[in-house]
Parts: sequence; C-alpha cells; structure tokens
Amino acid sequence: MKKTLATILFSLILAGNTYAFTELDNLLIAEATTPDLKKIAKEYFSKKAKDHKDLAEKYKSLAGQSHGGKATADAAEKEKYKKLADHCEKEAAAYKAQADKF
Repeated sequence: MKKTLATILFSLILAGNTYAFTELDNLLIAEATTPDLKKIAKEYFSKKAKDHKDLAEKYKSLAGQSHGGKATADAAEKEKYKKLADHCEKEAAAYKAQADKF
C-alpha cells in the first residue's frame, strides 16, 4: 500500500509540477495589487512552503527507514524518497521566496 501510494504521489508531483508555480499561483501573483490581496497571497505562499517543507521531512524520515526486502530494492526505495524530499525542499524554497516578495 505504501509503495503504491508513494508511486502515485511521485508521478503526480513530476507530472503536475514541471514548473514551481501552477497557473493558479501565477494568477494570484499577477492579481495581488492591493495591500489586502498581497497579504492573502503572502499567507498562501507561506502555507504552501510550510506544506512542502513538512512533506520533505516526511520523505526524509521514510528514506531513513528500512522497508524490508532485498538490499537493492531497499536502496532504490531510499533513493526514491531522497529525491522526493529534495524536490519538495526546492519547491518549498521557491514558495518561500515568492512569499517574501510580498
């Protein structure tokens, strides 16, 4: 179950986030012209950064665990979780940088 969920999540991350920001994020950036809208955008991007950072921590903990099975399969699982953690950290940094611009 964990492997299936991780595989689905990994494919969604790679397929959906070719760029750091989605169309909705870009629209929010473009439309944030008043102080109230800028505050809302900053809170939104800060929350997304926190969510990605939490997800990266979860992947790091999964990378540190032994999942059983053969050594090569276990090493591949650990490497997969490390890559996911790195990807989430990069996105968290991008969202944090965007939040700081507001």
